Amino acid sequence: MELNGPDLKWPAVLAVGAVLALLIAYAVHLRLARRSTRASAAVANSEALTRLPEYQRALRLHRIRMAVLALSAVLLAGAALVGAARPLDTVVDKPQARNRDILLCLDISGSMAAYDATLVSTFKTLVKSFEGERIGLVIFNSSAATVFPLTDDYDFINDELDTAGRALAGGSESDSFFAGTFNGRGTSLIGDGLATCVSSFDKVDTQRARSVVFATDNHLAGRPIIDVEQAIELAKAKGVRVYGLNPEEDGPDEEAVQMRELVTGTGGHYYAMSDQSAIKGIVDAVEAQEATLVDAASRSLHSDNPALAIALAGVGLLVLVGASRRWAS
Repeated sequence: MELNGPDLKWPAVLAVGAVLALLIAYAVHLRLARRSTRASAAVANSEALTRLPEYQRALRLHRIRMAVLALSAVLLAGAALVGAARPLDTVVDKPQARNRDILLCLDISGSMAAYDATLVSTFKTLVKSFEGERIGLVIFNSSAATVFPLTDDYDFINDELDTAGRALAGGSESDSFFAGTFNGRGTSLIGDGLATCVSSFDKVDTQRARSVVFATDNHLAGRPIIDVEQAIELAKAKGVRVYGLNPEEDGPDEEAVQMRELVTGTGGHYYAMSDQSAIKGIVDAVEAQEATLVDAASRSLHSDNPALAIALAGVGLLVLVGASRRWAS
């Protein structure tokens, strides 16, 4: 934060008040001058009186008291004007946001539902610690559908992840949630699904760290438009790290070895679901990926600060009252 110092909300009040004060002071001066001219009269042998030490002392005290009264009145009026103009403290806040994008890319074929539900639940917990990161969700089977695009609206994200969790558990939202994922031929078209997820990132924003959490049973059934090797090359071109989760690995089968090689080639990691720490490993790896800090839009923060004006007005009022009472006595 950068402190810009004191400011006034309504500076025109101070300017208008100053002009009025000058006009009033000038009018009072003219009136006193006329009254002095009319009241003046010659008094014989007055010099003997005015030279007396007691007279000189009384005259000095009178002038001091009048000066004190005038200054305290000016102080009181000036402080009141400043208070009416609303003194403010202005601070320029230059917040920084963590630029990291995380896209959940879930194969929702029949064998994946339970694993997807666990992954969604884990990420819902993770969202609580996010500040500036964006989350998106894409699901696929014979075709891919975006559940929600990348966003940092965490209330919205939590609501959508709750809906996803209920749908994956077989709740009433299942039909609407899975809409758009059965428009092709076959199941688990993983190349098309991954390509859709990678393409969901901003085309021009290359400052954000990008991760895809890619959960699939890795059993392709059908002919995809884009094969998984092409989707991985697209991820590399966009600077996207792919973290693969394969719950159907049964030993070092050829498909599992291929998937491991492909996702680690993007800088990501591969996990078998038989690994008890698989989901936690993905979450830790994504969090460990350095998030780029960028400056968000600066904003000015204003807060009322009338303390000085009130203090000065109080001093002026006390001196004015005190001097008036002493003068009267």
